Amino acid sequence: MENNLRLNGMKKDILIPEVKDVYVAAVLITDDTSDQQWWIHLINDSTSPLENVMIQSRGYSDLDTNSGQKTATLRKVIQVLPAKSAAKLEPIMPEVFHLFNEYWVTFFEEGTLKDRKFIFG
Repeated sequence: MENNLRLNGMKKDILIPEVKDVYVAAVLITDDTSDQQWWIHLINDSTSPLENVMIQSRGYSDLDTNSGQKTATLRKVIQVLPAKSAAKLEPIMPEVFHLFNEYWVTFFEEGTLKDRKFIFG
């Protein structure tokens, strides 16, 4: 019991930095042959670069348990995403639009580790 109380006291002392001006967006792109495809983009709208960016994406049909029908888990690393820029991450097929598509983004910004989960569904 005493250890549990100490841990609870420590949790409230942990500062979790807020992620601002970083977004994940689904963008419909039309190529030269008029073919259309949806692409997921990571957008850095902040004034500082993001470093050592790790993105994990997956899809699932049950939001509460992250279970049911699932997609494969994909991972991508971007060494540096400059300020006021975007990176094309992956295509997203209309066949998975009925699922909850999760993008967990972890990065360093000005030496501080930050992360945020984005869910489309």
